[in-house]
Amino acid sequence: MADFQEQVMGITGLTIDASSTTPSRAEFSQFLNDGVIDVTNRIVKLSPMDMDDFLRESSETTSNASLDINGAQIITVVREDGVTSNNWRPCKKISPAQQYLVTDVNSLQFASKFFPKFMVGDNGKISVFPAPGADPNAFKVYYINNSPEETDGTALDHASTGIKYFPNDKVYLVVIYAGIKSLESAMSAKSIPTISGDGTAPIELTDVSILDTDNTIDVVADQGEIDQWWSTVGHLIEGEEDTELAVTQIQKISAYVQAYQAQLQGNTTDYTWMQGRHQILVQQYERTFALMAPPQQQQQSPASATR
Repeated sequence: MADFQEQVMGITGLTIDASSTTPSRAEFSQFLNDGVIDVTNRIVKLSPMDMDDFLRESSETTSNASLDINGAQIITVVREDGVTSNNWRPCKKISPAQQYLVTDVNSLQFASKFFPKFMVGDNGKISVFPAPGADPNAFKVYYINNSPEETDGTALDHASTGIKYFPNDKVYLVVIYAGIKSLESAMSAKSIPTISGDGTAPIELTDVSILDTDNTIDVVADQGEIDQWWSTVGHLIEGEEDTELAVTQIQKISAYVQAYQAQLQGNTTDYTWMQGRHQILVQQYERTFALMAPPQQQQQSPASATR
């Protein structure tokens, strides 16, 4: 199976490898991770019944404040009943205002091992009541995964071919998302070209300045100052009255202008092509989620709206 990098190159026409910079491989890997989160959040919001497709189970935890699920959306919390290992009882969620009442045996809110409760406190900290302990008093959490991984549990990156805690039939959406972001990165690198006069430092062709303060044409050592070429032509015609050299100088400028125009046209053509491909992928991506929405949330087409 082609890895995600190869799949995205196939749908975008971009080259993404160890030497690419827009995007770099590190940026591309981040696009994949961001895509997993975006697709997960959208599907869970549009179709809550499908949230089990992204379900992740925490390890068994024996103390409060020791479990970090990175702020993920909690589906359910279960606690052992204190009698039999793996006899899990569902925990009812409470507000932080009730955290004392659930420990008061005289309160109607009292939480027992057979009817446990939990709350989410500071910085997403999960606390279970009665307080958990060693088996058979542990608890665990089922939640929407928000830490993307390769199917084998390793980091999700350009060489990955699958996604853990994620439905296989939705992986293509992550590829499309990464393709969209990769095209945006590549388009952002397209700019007005510059032409180097001496092969070292790019200089904007549109920059114009007068000759050096001594009003002489640059010596060989620094003839790369393109910004003075225009003034040089004027100096050759008006100051030196040497039309032959002036024509030669104009030809040199013309050659650079043609090179500039060719490079500009190439950048424009590349940008236009990438922009068109970007638009197609965005439409495909958004259309997929629009079709997942409940019928009452789907926008009517212009044709159906006029019937």
